[in-house]
Amino acid sequence: MSRVTGLTLALSLAASPLAASPAFAHAHLRTASPAEGATVNAPAEIVLGFTENLEVKLSSITVRDGQGQPVQAAPAEAVPGDSKALKVRLKATAPGPYTVEWAATSVDTHRVTGQYRFTVRP
Repeated sequence: MSRVTGLTLALSLAASPLAASPAFAHAHLRTASPAEGATVNAPAEIVLGFTENLEVKLSSITVRDGQGQPVQAAPAEAVPGDSKALKVRLKATAPGPYTVEWAATSVDTHRVTGQYRFTVRP
């Protein structure tokens, strides 16, 4: 390939919409405390870690007891010093199953949701 042709090809690719498109990522759940399926003593809070930086005001955690009633004491908040983590404080939790429902909006505004369960031991 000649130098002029190679340069022309490189400039054409650089101008292509595909070449200029940023790679968008989604905030997927990376860690959870308590963990999915765990049986634990009554936790004071739930802490979730994600794969991307979060828009905290657009993200949430809801924790429900076995009857479907919410047990979080306040809205989810940022974990100081970790822009990829979210936490929520809980009211006193009785023994039994709990479901954690989360919605994470990454800084590129893509929203991902999920849920998992854990159990509080008697």
